[in-house]
Amino acid sequence: MEKRESLLKLFQELGCTVENDTVLEKCFELCELYSVDVEKLTELWLTFCINNGNNIDADINPTVKALIEMENAILKKDYKPDNPTGENCVELQQNTKDEFFIIKDEVFETDDVLSMYGYSEAQPSKRMKIQKSPEVETNADTWTKDTTKTAEFLPTSYAENSAPPSQRNATDKEKILLSTDEKKTAISWKRTGDYSEEVMKSDEPHVPSDVSYMYEILSKQGNLLTSVCRNLGNRLFKMWSATSGNASGDLRYVKTVRSVSQTYFRTFGRVNTNKQSANTVTLEGCTRRRGASAADSIELDFRNVKHYSVFSGQIVAVEATNPVGDTLYAREIFAKAYAPPTCAPRIESSINIFVAAGPFTASNNMHYQPLWDLMEKVASDEPHVLVLIGPFLEYTHPEIQDGLLKNTHQELFEKTLAKIMESVKRSTQVVLVASNRDAYHEPIFPTPQYTIFNRKLFQNYSNLKLMPDPCILDVSGLKIGITSVDVIKHIGKEEISDISGMDRLGRLADHVLAQGCFYPVYPPSEDLNVDTELWEKYAFFDQQPHVLILPSDMRCYCKVINECVTLNPERMYKHAYARLCIKPAFYDKWSSDNVLCEIVKV
Repeated sequence: MEKRESLLKLFQELGCTVENDTVLEKCFELCELYSVDVEKLTELWLTFCINNGNNIDADINPTVKALIEMENAILKKDYKPDNPTGENCVELQQNTKDEFFIIKDEVFETDDVLSMYGYSEAQPSKRMKIQKSPEVETNADTWTKDTTKTAEFLPTSYAENSAPPSQRNATDKEKILLSTDEKKTAISWKRTGDYSEEVMKSDEPHVPSDVSYMYEILSKQGNLLTSVCRNLGNRLFKMWSATSGNASGDLRYVKTVRSVSQTYFRTFGRVNTNKQSANTVTLEGCTRRRGASAADSIELDFRNVKHYSVFSGQIVAVEATNPVGDTLYAREIFAKAYAPPTCAPRIESSINIFVAAGPFTASNNMHYQPLWDLMEKVASDEPHVLVLIGPFLEYTHPEIQDGLLKNTHQELFEKTLAKIMESVKRSTQVVLVASNRDAYHEPIFPTPQYTIFNRKLFQNYSNLKLMPDPCILDVSGLKIGITSVDVIKHIGKEEISDISGMDRLGRLADHVLAQGCFYPVYPPSEDLNVDTELWEKYAFFDQQPHVLILPSDMRCYCKVINECVTLNPERMYKHAYARLCIKPAFYDKWSSDNVLCEIVKV
């Protein structure tokens, strides 16, 4: 029953609706046959939907027929079944044994070298190499030969001349997926008047464009993690004491997590979860004993805690006993270290902000049709600010992986950017937020802003703004925090919780605000290269922004958390984007009600 509910929840987070139990039974059958867990299966399902057209919403709901198609397209090629049949081995029999093993050795040697640098998505290239043989020419070979001749990307004409006609239903266009306007107020998304706003970086530290990275010394890395833990832990102590009042006046506050006590005391540390070991949770302290190479850690027992939600890297304060010295028996957990709120913005008139997050094209082509559809809407409505969050050239895109593009990655990006700026009126401020997943950019987090070698872009377009990741925009005092990393998904993979009836997406977004950090997960996800020194300097915010934008592969949402409007605008390849209407604050009384949000199909 738990496994079934877990699968339903995962599909729901992706925006899918499961029609009946037969679909779930088919999913479990595939999981067992190909030795994948339900989380991996749902990720493969999303990949399969994306690879089968620009607009996947009509076909995103899983059916038995579609699952069989996914099995043939992905599972049979990339995952070895526990009981392989002759059908699964047909492809291998097409090559001689000697040829196959030579190719196999070559592939796995290459994958091993790539994996040393954190590259974990070499499966498509492996599949392409195994399929090719001197005797047999597969459909993939024919497709490659045809597309190599026409793969040069020309943004000024490529979308009009080469892109296939849109297969989307007319009813999907302008469809509102989500709206926070409960009063159904008529909002004009077209610009009226000449009122404009200037966008700049806030006063918080941002990653410099010429920053050096990955020069970390292991001992310094440990000291930085300990320092961050100590600073946030002390803030948790102060906020917990202020909220609990005199009830906790007799409690001791101890910074050593292994303190032995049969009475309740409070301490803090960094959480480490292990889902593979019966959901065990340990708490790593922020102090080191003299002569010790690492901080003390101790197991956490949650049997006396009514509700909890923790993830790896989270810094928490606990109220517990430690009668023997090897386990903290927690009674209460406190992790709400919200940053102080920002002052009310100085907006004089309502402003409209459009937000779109990459990738901006489907993985089966390089037409960028969703992006050009959005630019038509931008040219028509003329929003005051347009925020485009990378990646623009996702490094895992099949055409990039297989080397089918004739231009360099930087040239493709600059041509795409030039066409974007040609589509925008001068009165619209265009903000580009960098991504570490771009093929032409720095594969590090925090990520410096994009580098543009075409100086004419800056000379001709003064309304173009480049921002690092993460960043906090300042629009007349309105603070907008943005990161391109899918931190919601990363926290969700590490989270261990016992909270029934609470919205999971809201809970995951709350963790980001409660830690005061754009990426509080540690150790980081395998596909994210985090520089600890840059993370400590640039990934935290001292003041809570008014709006926090967290793009994710999960379902779109817009929620008010601790008076901060937090949203996921969906991915642009799904033809979805977010638009915000910011109303001025009268008499300096700012509220989350001043922000109206819609997530819409373009």
